[in-house]
Amino acid sequence: MEQLVITTRQPITLERISFLINSKGIDPIIAGIDLEMVKMKLQDAEEGLGWNEEQCDDAEIEYKRFLHLNHKFPENTIVPHTVMDLMWHQHILDTRAYHKDCLSVFGEYFHHFPYFGIRSEEDKKDLETAFNETQKIYAAEFGEEMINEDSSKCTRNCVSRCTRRCSK
Repeated sequence: MEQLVITTRQPITLERISFLINSKGIDPIIAGIDLEMVKMKLQDAEEGLGWNEEQCDDAEIEYKRFLHLNHKFPENTIVPHTVMDLMWHQHILDTRAYHKDCLSVFGEYFHHFPYFGIRSEEDKKDLETAFNETQKIYAAEFGEEMINEDSSKCTRNCVSRCTRRCSK
Protein backbone atom coordinates (compact mmCIF):
# COMPACT_ATOMS: atom_id res chain seq x y z
CA MET A 1 0.00 0.00 0.00
CA GLU A 2 1.30 3.45 -0.97
CA GLN A 3 1.79 5.93 1.84
CA LEU A 4 0.60 9.48 1.52
CA VAL A 5 3.19 12.04 2.60
CA ILE A 6 1.93 15.47 3.56
CA THR A 7 4.41 18.29 3.82
CA THR A 8 3.79 21.59 5.51
CA ARG A 9 6.02 24.53 6.20
CA GLN A 10 7.21 25.38 9.64
CA PRO A 11 5.54 28.41 11.24
CA ILE A 12 7.22 31.81 10.99
CA THR A 13 10.30 31.91 13.21
CA LEU A 14 11.09 34.39 15.96
CA GLU A 15 14.23 35.25 14.01
CA ARG A 16 12.14 36.18 10.95
CA ILE A 17 9.72 38.23 13.05
CA SER A 18 12.63 40.08 14.66
CA PHE A 19 14.14 40.78 11.22
CA LEU A 20 10.83 42.17 9.94
CA ILE A 21 10.50 44.45 12.98
CA ASN A 22 14.10 45.62 13.36
CA SER A 23 15.36 45.66 9.77
CA LYS A 24 12.20 46.33 7.79
CA GLY A 25 10.28 48.62 10.16
CA ILE A 26 7.14 46.51 10.33
CA ASP A 27 4.77 46.74 13.29
CA PRO A 28 5.33 43.76 15.64
CA ILE A 29 1.76 42.44 15.38
CA ILE A 30 1.93 42.52 11.58
CA ALA A 31 5.45 41.07 11.54
CA GLY A 32 4.12 38.09 13.50
CA ILE A 33 1.48 37.16 10.93
CA ASP A 34 2.36 33.67 9.71
CA LEU A 35 2.34 33.63 5.91
CA GLU A 36 4.51 30.53 5.51
CA MET A 37 1.70 28.47 3.96
CA VAL A 38 0.85 31.34 1.59
CA LYS A 39 4.51 31.48 0.55
CA MET A 40 4.53 27.71 0.05
CA LYS A 41 1.56 28.00 -2.31
CA LEU A 42 3.14 30.89 -4.22
CA GLN A 43 6.18 28.68 -4.86
CA ASP A 44 4.07 25.93 -6.40
CA ALA A 45 4.22 26.11 -10.20
CA GLU A 46 0.70 24.72 -10.67
CA GLU A 47 -1.24 26.12 -7.70
CA GLY A 48 0.74 29.33 -7.27
CA LEU A 49 3.04 31.52 -9.32
CA GLY A 50 6.17 29.39 -9.27
CA TRP A 51 8.12 32.00 -7.30
CA ASN A 52 11.37 31.09 -5.60
CA GLU A 53 11.95 31.47 -1.86
CA GLU A 54 13.62 34.87 -2.19
CA GLN A 55 10.72 36.25 -4.23
CA CYS A 56 8.28 34.99 -1.60
CA ASP A 57 10.30 36.51 1.24
CA ASP A 58 10.44 39.85 -0.60
CA ALA A 59 6.70 39.68 -1.28
CA GLU A 60 6.05 38.98 2.40
CA ILE A 61 8.00 42.12 3.35
CA GLU A 62 6.14 44.24 0.82
CA TYR A 63 2.72 42.89 1.81
CA LYS A 64 3.39 43.33 5.51
CA ARG A 65 4.54 46.89 4.81
CA PHE A 66 1.25 47.43 2.97
CA LEU A 67 -0.65 46.19 6.02
CA HIS A 68 1.55 48.35 8.26
CA LEU A 69 0.73 51.48 6.24
CA ASN A 70 -3.00 50.71 6.26
CA HIS A 71 -2.89 50.19 10.02
CA LYS A 72 -0.84 53.31 10.75
CA PHE A 73 -2.53 55.62 8.23
CA PRO A 74 -6.19 54.56 8.16
CA GLU A 75 -7.28 57.96 6.83
CA ASN A 76 -5.21 57.47 3.65
CA THR A 77 -6.03 55.33 0.64
CA ILE A 78 -3.02 53.02 0.54
CA VAL A 79 -2.66 51.48 -2.91
CA PRO A 80 -0.64 48.25 -3.19
CA HIS A 81 1.73 47.55 -6.03
CA THR A 82 1.18 44.25 -7.82
CA VAL A 83 3.45 42.11 -5.64
CA MET A 84 1.65 43.37 -2.52
CA ASP A 85 -1.71 42.75 -4.18
CA LEU A 86 -0.82 39.22 -5.31
CA MET A 87 0.28 38.33 -1.78
CA TRP A 88 -2.90 39.92 -0.41
CA HIS A 89 -5.05 37.79 -2.75
CA GLN A 90 -3.29 34.63 -1.60
CA HIS A 91 -3.71 35.61 2.05
CA ILE A 92 -7.43 36.27 1.54
CA LEU A 93 -7.87 32.77 0.09
CA ASP A 94 -6.88 31.32 3.46
CA THR A 95 -10.15 32.66 4.85
CA ARG A 96 -9.81 31.59 8.46
CA ALA A 97 -6.23 32.81 8.82
CA TYR A 98 -7.00 36.06 6.98
CA HIS A 99 -10.02 36.77 9.18
CA LYS A 100 -8.03 36.04 12.36
CA ASP A 101 -5.12 38.19 11.16
CA CYS A 102 -7.44 41.09 10.26
CA LEU A 103 -9.00 41.00 13.72
CA SER A 104 -5.60 41.06 15.42
CA VAL A 105 -4.31 43.95 13.30
CA PHE A 106 -7.36 46.07 12.48
CA GLY A 107 -9.95 44.88 14.98
CA GLU A 108 -12.23 44.04 12.05
CA TYR A 109 -12.18 42.47 8.61
CA PHE A 110 -9.91 44.37 6.20
CA HIS A 111 -11.82 44.48 2.93
CA HIS A 112 -10.35 44.41 -0.57
CA PHE A 113 -11.96 46.60 -3.27
CA PRO A 114 -10.50 45.40 -6.59
CA TYR A 115 -12.38 47.87 -8.81
CA PHE A 116 -10.53 51.07 -7.87
CA GLY A 117 -9.20 52.66 -11.03
CA ILE A 118 -11.28 50.76 -13.58
CA ARG A 119 -14.72 52.37 -13.22
CA SER A 120 -14.03 55.58 -15.17
CA GLU A 121 -11.26 57.88 -16.35
CA GLU A 122 -11.67 59.97 -13.21
CA ASP A 123 -11.43 56.84 -11.09
CA LYS A 124 -8.23 55.88 -12.94
CA LYS A 125 -6.74 59.31 -12.16
CA ASP A 126 -7.79 58.95 -8.51
CA LEU A 127 -5.97 55.60 -8.39
CA GLU A 128 -2.82 57.13 -9.86
CA THR A 129 -2.97 60.01 -7.37
CA ALA A 130 -3.50 57.63 -4.46
CA PHE A 131 -0.66 55.37 -5.66
CA ASN A 132 1.70 58.36 -5.91
CA GLU A 133 0.72 59.41 -2.38
CA THR A 134 1.24 55.82 -1.18
CA GLN A 135 4.77 55.88 -2.60
CA LYS A 136 5.54 59.07 -0.63
CA ILE A 137 4.13 57.63 2.60
CA TYR A 138 6.06 54.38 2.06
CA ALA A 139 9.34 56.23 1.48
CA ALA A 140 8.83 58.40 4.57
CA GLU A 141 7.86 55.43 6.76
CA PHE A 142 10.46 52.91 5.61
CA GLY A 143 13.29 55.13 4.35
CA GLU A 144 13.37 53.56 0.90
CA GLU A 145 11.47 53.73 -2.36
CA MET A 146 8.42 51.53 -2.80
CA ILE A 147 9.30 50.54 -6.35
CA ASN A 148 11.94 47.84 -6.54
CA GLU A 149 15.29 49.43 -7.42
CA ASP A 150 15.99 46.43 -9.64
CA SER A 151 13.06 47.46 -11.86
CA SER A 152 15.58 49.16 -14.17
CA LYS A 153 16.74 45.65 -15.11
CA CYS A 154 13.22 44.58 -16.00
CA THR A 155 12.37 43.90 -19.62
CA ARG A 156 8.75 44.90 -19.12
CA ASN A 157 7.06 48.19 -18.22
CA CYS A 158 6.26 47.01 -14.71
CA VAL A 159 6.54 49.97 -12.31
CA SER A 160 3.38 49.62 -10.16
CA ARG A 161 2.37 46.36 -11.79
CA CYS A 162 5.62 44.49 -11.26
CA THR A 163 5.25 40.76 -10.62
CA ARG A 164 9.03 40.17 -10.50
CA ARG A 165 8.72 37.46 -13.10
CA CYS A 166 11.78 38.85 -14.85
CA SER A 167 13.91 38.10 -11.79
CA LYS A 168 13.14 34.35 -11.82
